Amino acid sequence: MSENDLILYHYPASPYAEKVRLLASCLDVPWRSVEVAIQPPRNTLALLAGGYRRIPVMQIGADIFCDTAIISEEIIGRSKQTLAACDDASQALSQRAETDVFFAAIRQNSPLKTALGLTWMLGLKGMMAFAKDRASFSAGHKPAGQSPAAAKRVFREFLNDLERQLMGKRYVSGASPSLSDFCCYHPIFLAQGFKSIKPHQIPETVRSWMTRLEALGWGDYADVEASDALEIAKMQDPRSLPSVDVEHEDVGEWVTVTPTDTGRVPVTGTLVSLSTERIIIARRSEDVGLCHIHFPRQGFTCERIQ
Repeated sequence: MSENDLILYHYPASPYAEKVRLLASCLDVPWRSVEVAIQPPRNTLALLAGGYRRIPVMQIGADIFCDTAIISEEIIGRSKQTLAACDDASQALSQRAETDVFFAAIRQNSPLKTALGLTWMLGLKGMMAFAKDRASFSAGHKPAGQSPAAAKRVFREFLNDLERQLMGKRYVSGASPSLSDFCCYHPIFLAQGFKSIKPHQIPETVRSWMTRLEALGWGDYADVEASDALEIAKMQDPRSLPSVDVEHEDVGEWVTVTPTDTGRVPVTGTLVSLSTERIIIARRSEDVGLCHIHFPRQGFTCERIQ
């Protein structure tokens, strides 16, 4: 395993992880896999990412990347291939897929059906632990509280609009995949996993498009041990910081970085870079040494500790 490998912390049923796994395959970017539990505790990630609890997380050496927005940026930056540009319509669909539609994928079932499905997948104790974890994970986030009727309406409207967008095209933005394809795919992947939608409820045009994306698979990847990934982080220094905005007034201060929607667990560290696109904090421990943790600016708050 190379010190510059992309190491993805994920679990197979994670829809956001599926988004970046398919993206890496599409762009012929190899990656390494560390499979983690569907819910905390995740001891390796706790060391690397300071308690950040959303999946996936990606590691490159001593740099840790949180949220699929910047994980996707890193994958795209590694590839010699290019994605199609996202037009306004496909971009709008992507934004819906990442918010209301994502939670509608889960909320379409009645609570009883959801509980029964999870019990079948995880066992009774696993279902109860998962339900408790996800209740705190999404507490206070309005889209996560949709009624089943509202969720079905939101999801049906999304599928209909996606069908119209795909008319006469192989992919959401045209003849070849764009980032919007992977964003729009993952809530349908989630709905299928929760069995909240039946195949006949998906328009034929959308099913054909999904088949093309599914055929990508996970690409060139190999499993690695979490202990080996930790050792790589410990042996490496973080990469050079971007030259933009490293002189922000809070650089060098102790801060917390927290998602604004779900999984709102603050990560504490020293701010080392703050740009219009990205927040980077430094954390040091005996287990992994110095790591830089990267977050997108959008969807996260960065607050100085007084």
